[in-house]
Amino acid sequence: MKIEAILLILILVFAAPAGAEGEKVLDFDWADLDRPCGVRNDQEEPAPGEVWIEPITGMEFVWIPGGCFMQGTPPTEEGRYPDEGPLHETCLDGFWMSRYEATNAQFRVYDPGHDSQDYKGVSLNGDRQPAVYLSWFEVMEFAWWLTEQHQGEHSFWLPTEAEHEYAARGGTSTARFWGDDPGQACRYANVADLKAKEDFPEWEVHQCMDGFVVNAQVGTFEPNPFGLYDILGNAWEWCQSWNGEYPEGPVNNPTGPAESEHGRVVRGGSWDNLPSGVRCGNRSYATPNFRRYNNGFRLIRLR
Repeated sequence: MKIEAILLILILVFAAPAGAEGEKVLDFDWADLDRPCGVRNDQEEPAPGEVWIEPITGMEFVWIPGGCFMQGTPPTEEGRYPDEGPLHETCLDGFWMSRYEATNAQFRVYDPGHDSQDYKGVSLNGDRQPAVYLSWFEVMEFAWWLTEQHQGEHSFWLPTEAEHEYAARGGTSTARFWGDDPGQACRYANVADLKAKEDFPEWEVHQCMDGFVVNAQVGTFEPNPFGLYDILGNAWEWCQSWNGEYPEGPVNNPTGPAESEHGRVVRGGSWDNLPSGVRCGNRSYATPNFRRYNNGFRLIRLR
């Protein structure tokens, strides 16, 4: 069994709720964690862009068709960081991904007391704002809880780093899914912009106005070609993968290294990031217990 599958079992065991007598309740009769993500073996693949609505939280998932892409960034890309290479071909099976970042209202179906707090007095707690101030562990506990509600019909996880970049690119190869110009960001993403610079004049910002000082309600901006909203900007998004160096050659369905002293990958940039931070190939990471005002998540449906 793959190391990530073993890790998931350990997470699920220790995240499982107690039963009536205090014992941990866990039923793995439905689990086949080595099966490729996305669809059951006996199901036809959905059409690209097909939408499925999770009935408990109302999360909308969109089908991301499988394919190959060049992961990483070329040395000539403006704002590039050294850990974004080498460029290498990555091929992925199709998967379901949440169309939007998970919102406060959706997370509070699981944890009614969750507090996304505020940033310098500006609330981050609106129902349709992204749920933030969440550690990787807390997000995984939510994913397991949601899986349990479906009693084996569907299961949920975080995207791998490769899945996130593939989804963010939406079939494009430019620095951002709308092109290379950061000045066009404000049609597509909530970023550090001229509005933010009015309040935080020391910031380096995009030369456009998105109208928000902090994060925005999900779905405010235009989607990428895969129909995903806020896949760049608004909130950093936790990934399943540990942070590590890229492979030198082509890979299929990579999950990343087995461990890392740096922590888990976060992707996509956020509302307070400068142009170099809001690119499809930009990489960052955090320790799994890290919480912050600009760290959120979106889920994938494994099957």
